Amino acid sequence: MKTKLIMTLILLFSLSLLTGCKAGAESDTIAENSDSGSGTGSGTPPDVTFAGIDSISAVTDSTATINWTHVSGGVQYRIFSVSGSTLTLIDSVASPTATYNLTGLTAATSYTYRVRLVDSTGLNDANTNDISFTTIGAPSAPTGLALTTPASSPGFDTTPTITVSGVKSGDTIKLFTDLTCSTEVGSAVSAGTTIAITTSTLVAASYTFYANATGGGGTSSCSTANVSYTIGACPAGYIEVPSMAAVGAPDNFCVMQYEAKNSGGDPVSTATGAPWVSINQANAKAECQSLGANYDLISNPEWMAIARNVENVAANWTDGAVGSGCLKRGNVGGANGCTGGDSGYNGANPESGTGRNALASLTLDNGEVIWDLSGNVWEWTDWTLGGALSTSMSQGNKPSEGGTPTASWKEFTVIDTFSALVPAESILPDDPSFNASHGMGRYYAGTSGGAALRGGGWDFGTNAGAFALGLDSFSRFSNTHIGFRCVFRP
Repeated sequence: MKTKLIMTLILLFSLSLLTGCKAGAESDTIAENSDSGSGTGSGTPPDVTFAGIDSISAVTDSTATINWTHVSGGVQYRIFSVSGSTLTLIDSVASPTATYNLTGLTAATSYTYRVRLVDSTGLNDANTNDISFTTIGAPSAPTGLALTTPASSPGFDTTPTITVSGVKSGDTIKLFTDLTCSTEVGSAVSAGTTIAITTSTLVAASYTFYANATGGGGTSSCSTANVSYTIGACPAGYIEVPSMAAVGAPDNFCVMQYEAKNSGGDPVSTATGAPWVSINQANAKAECQSLGANYDLISNPEWMAIARNVENVAANWTDGAVGSGCLKRGNVGGANGCTGGDSGYNGANPESGTGRNALASLTLDNGEVIWDLSGNVWEWTDWTLGGALSTSMSQGNKPSEGGTPTASWKEFTVIDTFSALVPAESILPDDPSFNASHGMGRYYAGTSGGAALRGGGWDFGTNAGAFALGLDSFSRFSNTHIGFRCVFRP
């Protein structure tokens, strides 16, 4: 009887020890989400030591990153949110992953997390290393601003596009022109870490752009990152022309609204006065460059950017629609009719003053108006943009019909031979089916010369036009039918 009592007491004592050991081994209450890969074995991994979370980084108003150090023997890491003594499993990741990105957090809120290791037998380590942090109350300020359109400063684009980086998806990003972020000029909702924002229309001036971000937790401070852009204004008497990369004019530029006039030895652009004529190509270029930095004789690519632009504006056609009737020719003298009636007129030789016929004006798609682009006087051009004059373009480089440049006027529609120096886009209308009957003018290769004249003179009739081109003159040639026009490139 005594022996039986002793055995019973020993058994009860052993059960008590086991119960106490189990309680000490796992004192937390674990509320586990469904996770087929979670460790559920009792006890701790015997040969693995895991310290748990190392740090919390990249904290924003709604996100953060948990970091730990992967250890050999760990096959999985379980991420828990901690509330008092309750652990709630939110996810698990396979080794050797050692970070976890938290999303969807609430701004200005405290959180606590724990990470535990699971070994190959399914045992879950028992570390109690918790780290707490508080999400910020507002998004972080953007970290980068860059000018996207135009590609460089200064420029003539009055609605530049700025790319803002270091932002978060879902936040509203705003652009400002002051370092306190009070003068807003554009905004958009970000769909990623960068966003391109086009400003409202700005006036010509120098600007420095800053940005801030607004999210669920409020608005960030104004960025220290910034980018500057200067919107240039064309000189007096010049108009802005949109870029046209397809013809070799990749940037906006300014061009004389009128053919150059001689004012005390300086070329000026005014409605009054007669064009500056009897000047050769080299001297015309030198006169333009004498105006200062960034001034030059108009280049052929720039001429084409203007011609193709006005070609595609309905108001420049005699019947009020592109391709219907003729593109206006201006002061070209005699026969200049087309299916839509006269596209030009017979004025003074050359025309001057403010009373000239409206047929001499052409409107660009930005609303700017240029006068006497065709007719009145021929105009020297520099074949390459900002380059050396092509003073003697060889016969082999001249466009032709059938491969042989001739001393006769050719319709643009019959030109079938071009060269690297003179590709099709350097002379042809945007619509290659247009010819003199559409007001384009004609092409004269000639068997000598090679310096480029464009537009036509006051007595060239249907041979004149915005696309008219003569390559039969030498650069040293001058007469009363030939003038020029300057450009300004910012």
